[in-house]
Amino acid sequence: MWERFSYYGMRALLVLYLTSPLSGMNDPPDGAPKGFNPGPGWSDKDASTLYGWYTGLAYLLPVLGGIVADKLIGTHRSMVIGGLLIMAGHIALAVSGLGAFHGTEMSMTIFIGGLALIVLGTGHFKPSVSVMVGQLYGPGDPRRDGAFSIFYMGINMGAFLCAFVCGTLGEKVGWHWGFGSAAVGMGLGLGLYLLCRPMFLKGIGEVEPSRPELPRQSPAKSTSFAVTFLIVGLVVSALFGAAYHVGMVGTVGGLLTPTVAGVIGVAVFGLAAWFVAIQRREDRGPVASIFIFMFFNAFFWIAFEQAGSSMTLFTDRYTDTTLFGWDMPTTWFQSVNPFLIFIFAPVFAATWTVLGRKKMNPSQPVKIALGLILLGLGFVVLVWGARTIQIGSATDPQAVVKKAAIFFILGAYFMHTMGELCLSPTGLSYVTKAAPVRFVSLLMGIWFISSFIANLGGGLIAAQVEKIEKGELKLPWNFSEGTGTIQADFFFLFVASSIGAGVVILVLTPVLKKLLRRVDD
Repeated sequence: MWERFSYYGMRALLVLYLTSPLSGMNDPPDGAPKGFNPGPGWSDKDASTLYGWYTGLAYLLPVLGGIVADKLIGTHRSMVIGGLLIMAGHIALAVSGLGAFHGTEMSMTIFIGGLALIVLGTGHFKPSVSVMVGQLYGPGDPRRDGAFSIFYMGINMGAFLCAFVCGTLGEKVGWHWGFGSAAVGMGLGLGLYLLCRPMFLKGIGEVEPSRPELPRQSPAKSTSFAVTFLIVGLVVSALFGAAYHVGMVGTVGGLLTPTVAGVIGVAVFGLAAWFVAIQRREDRGPVASIFIFMFFNAFFWIAFEQAGSSMTLFTDRYTDTTLFGWDMPTTWFQSVNPFLIFIFAPVFAATWTVLGRKKMNPSQPVKIALGLILLGLGFVVLVWGARTIQIGSATDPQAVVKKAAIFFILGAYFMHTMGELCLSPTGLSYVTKAAPVRFVSLLMGIWFISSFIANLGGGLIAAQVEKIEKGELKLPWNFSEGTGTIQADFFFLFVASSIGAGVVILVLTPVLKKLLRRVDD
C-alpha cells in the first residue's frame, strides 16, 4: 500500500511541481508569504520528459530487482532494502525544498538524486511483495486467490489515498510537504512489517532452495549482500544527482532521437523473432502471441499514462474543477482511477467467469481490442471537452476565458479505467498461462519491459505539446480551431492510435486464435 502511495503520489505531484513557476503559485492562502509554494519553473517539455523516465524506470528496474532477490538476498531483505531506499528518496525530495537549498541549483540536484533513490527502491520492492504473498501458501491452497484479492485491494488503497494526502499537502501547503509525507507512510509500513514479521511471517521471503538450481545462502551472507545493495543504492543515487548537477543527465537523455529509437525497435524485433524461433514447435505460437500482445500493451499504456502528464496539465489549466461551489485540487483526480477499480474490478471478474461458464468468454485478442477502443473513446471525450475551451480576450490573448466542464475529465477517466480492466489483469494472466514453464519468469519480466517503453514513450510524446503549439510539429487534423489552444488536436492523436490499434487487433483475431490454440486447449 505504501509503495503505491509513494508511486502514485509522485505521479500526481511531479509534473505540477516541476512546471510551477519559481515566483509562487496562483491564489495562495490568506497570509501566505511571498513566493509561497514555488517550483523550479521547468517547461512542459522538460517536466513531461522527466516524468516519462521516472515512471518508465520504475517498471524497468524491478526486472533486475527480481533477479537480485531470487539469487542473492531473498524477497524479505529485498523488500526492506527497497522500502528504506524509497523512504530515503522522499526525505531527499522534502529536504531539497528546505532552508538554504530552497530555490537553488543544489535543490534540484538533491531532488533528482531523491528520484533516483525512489526508482532504485521500487526496483527492489515491487517484484518482492507479490512473490511473498504467494510464498504464504502451498500448491493448490484455495486461500491463495483470496489473499491476492486482499493484496490487490491494498495496492489500490495506496493509489486512492495518496492524492488526498500527498496531493493536498503538496498543492495547498507546500510541494515538499507532499513529497515528504510518503516517507512517513513508508516508515510506518516498514515498522509494522518488521514488528509483526516474527509472529506472522517467520521464514517467508528468505533465500531458500525452493528450486534445486538455486544455491543455499546463510542468513548472515544474505544480510551482508542486502546491506551492500543498500549502500550501492545510496551511492548510485548520489552519483546520478551529481551527473545532473554537471549537465550530463540532460545530454544522455538527448541521445534518444527518433533514429536511435528506430534502431532499438528493429533490434528488439529481431531478438523477439529469434526467441520465438528457438522454442519448441508447440510453444512458438503462444510465445509469438505474447510478443504481439506486448506490442499492443505498449500502445495502451503510452496513451493511458498521459494521466500523469498532459492530462494533469489539462486538468490544472483548462478544466473547471469546481464541484458544488468547491474547487477540487488537481491531484485528487488521480484517485478517480483506483476508486473505479475498487467498484468495477469485482464486476469484471464476475463477468469473465460467467461468460467462461457459458463458453462465451471473449478471446484474449478481443479483450485487448476492447481495452484499446474504450481507451480511445475516453480521449474522444477529452477532445470534445477541449473543443469547449476558449482562450484569449481583448485585453489578454493568453487568458483562459472558458474552461472545460469537470465531467469531461471524469468521463475520460471512467472510460480509461474500463479499458484498463479489460486489458491489464487479463494480460498478466495470459502470460502466466501461455508462457512455457521454463521461460515464464523471463517473459513476465519482458512484459514489464513493455510497460517501461510505454511509460517513457508516453512522457516523451507529452513533451511534444509545446512544439505543436509553436507550429514546429504539424498534425494532419484540426479539431482545435477557434479554441486558442491545440489540446483537442493533441488528444486526438491518442484517439487515432488507440482505436486504430484496437481495430487492427480485431482484424488479426482469426490469425491470433490459431497461435493461441494450445493455450485455449
